[in-house]
Amino acid sequence: MLTALAVAAAWFPTGDSSGQISSSQTIKIASTTYTGKRDNIWEMLLNSLEIRLKRRCELVKADDVNAVVAMLKARQVQFVYLTPIDYLQAKRQAGVEGLAVQVLPDGKPGYYAVLVSKKSSGIQTLEQARGKSLGFVARDSVSGFKVQAYAFLKEQKQPASSFFSQVVFAGTHHKVVQGLLKGEFEVGATNTKDLKNSCKILGLAPEEFTIVWQIGFIPESIFAARQDLAPDLKSSFANALFSLNQEKNLLKALNLGGYAKLEEADFTLIKELDAFLQKNQLNY
Repeated sequence: MLTALAVAAAWFPTGDSSGQISSSQTIKIASTTYTGKRDNIWEMLLNSLEIRLKRRCELVKADDVNAVVAMLKARQVQFVYLTPIDYLQAKRQAGVEGLAVQVLPDGKPGYYAVLVSKKSSGIQTLEQARGKSLGFVARDSVSGFKVQAYAFLKEQKQPASSFFSQVVFAGTHHKVVQGLLKGEFEVGATNTKDLKNSCKILGLAPEEFTIVWQIGFIPESIFAARQDLAPDLKSSFANALFSLNQEKNLLKALNLGGYAKLEEADFTLIKELDAFLQKNQLNY
C-alpha cells in the first residue's frame, strides 16, 4: 500500500526530493481582484498551495483583464484568478484553460443576480416594482448592474430606466442594501451572496428583504492556466486546489466551501452577457 508521502509525491510532482519549498521556479498568479496590499486570506491560500506544490507561489496585481492577457501572452505568469466574465475574455484572447471554480460556504459554485426590496415596502414582484426607484451598484459591476440591465433589455424588452421612475448608482453592494434600509430607493440590484454578506455586516436578517426578481446564475471566481503550460503542472495546481476541500478549518478561515471543476451550464448567462457586450453598448 502506498504511504501518504508516496501519494503526495505522485500527486504533486513539482517539488524536489527533500520536500522543501523551491523558489527557483516561482509560480505566479495574476488577478484583477488583488489590490497589491497584504491580504490575510490570500496569504493563507498561497501558503497552503506552496506546501502542496513545494514551490513558491506569488500573486501578481493586474489592473484589468487586458493587463492579465498581456501577462499571459508575455509568459510572465502561469495561472490567473478571474471573475467569470474576465475569464471568458482571457479565454477568447489568450486561450486560458479553466481549472477550478471557487465554491461558496453553502456548497454552490456561484450565486444569483437579483432585484430586492425591503420587505416592509410590500413590493413582492417585478410588476409591483414598476414605476419605483432603483439602485444599481456601479457601471462596472456585473452582478449589480450589467446582468440586471441586460435582463431588462432581453426579457422585458425595455431598458431599466424606462421601467423604473428613477435609476441611481449606490457604489457598492453594501450601499445598495443600506440604501434600501434608509429608503433612498425602493428596489436594489445585487446578488444573493452580497445580500447575505451585507446583512451580516449591518446586523440584519436576509428575511427583512424580498427577492423581487431572481435573474440568473453567476459562477464564482475561477483559477485558470496559461495554455502552453506543461500538463503535469496544470494538473498539479488543480489537484492542489481540490485537496483543500478536505481542510475544513482552512476553508472556514477562507470563508469558502472549496473548489470544483467548471461546468459549462453554469456559464450560460455570463456567456450571453459577454456576447451582448461585445456587440452592443449597454443602454440601461
